[in-house]
Amino acid sequence: MSTKIMAMFLVMFVFVHYAAAASRHCTWHGTAPICFPSCPSDKFAIKENNCGKAKIACCVTGKKKLCCPVTLKGQITPEQAEAIAH
Repeated sequence: MSTKIMAMFLVMFVFVHYAAAASRHCTWHGTAPICFPSCPSDKFAIKENNCGKAKIACCVTGKKKLCCPVTLKGQITPEQAEAIAH
């Protein structure tokens, strides 16, 4: 029983850690071929384009958005955001 609890705790820890880490980085949002994404509430859109980071999965309609943490607003250029995006 304690092994199952420990495994569940580990899975929850990894999930929470991943979610927290993802919220601190700039990330592309939008799924091709129809892209009408919005940024999460703790992020802002700094750049838009048809393909995002994945040059093979481009939007036919709409654009992908590069979303960065609001804490970086005014401190990062679109080029810098794209260079560090996940």
